Amino acid sequence: MLKALKDAIQMEVDGRQFYLEAAKKVSNEGVRQILEYLAESEVYHIQKFQEIYENLQKENHWTEELAEFKPPKSEPYVCVLAMTRAGEGTGGKDDLEALRTGIRMEECAIDYYTKLARETNVPLARRFFISLAHEERGHYMMLLDLHNYLSDPEDWFYVKQMSHVDGA
Repeated sequence: MLKALKDAIQMEVDGRQFYLEAAKKVSNEGVRQILEYLAESEVYHIQKFQEIYENLQKENHWTEELAEFKPPKSEPYVCVLAMTRAGEGTGGKDDLEALRTGIRMEECAIDYYTKLARETNVPLARRFFISLAHEERGHYMMLLDLHNYLSDPEDWFYVKQMSHVDGA
């Protein structure tokens, strides 16, 4: 478990670093805002993993407090606000590549935390990893949504507005 936690810390640190660096390179303000938001959310993950790691090193058992996953409250419409600044169909090559890379990273995180949840026989650890995978899934969906909005706005509006195709 300690090795898995160390790996998770490094994965979150690398993710944060990627989001911060990518935010400096993109031209689209909405994409920049999402990347900065995701970099900031990784801070809580890193702190939580470090807390768990240090505690398990000393005590070697999970507690309710350790298993609690309560990231700081964030703006519930962060993706919508970013899209208002993004402008449909205005994603440049760097913007779209940053979103695609973020999507792949979030997929890896979801898979890794789901795997850890399945493999542990400690119910509190399982609950923590499932909660974390759930949050990463939210990040994944946010990136996917913005990527679709920028690269194919017609499709995005069709999906989001549940449009109907009328025949003549």
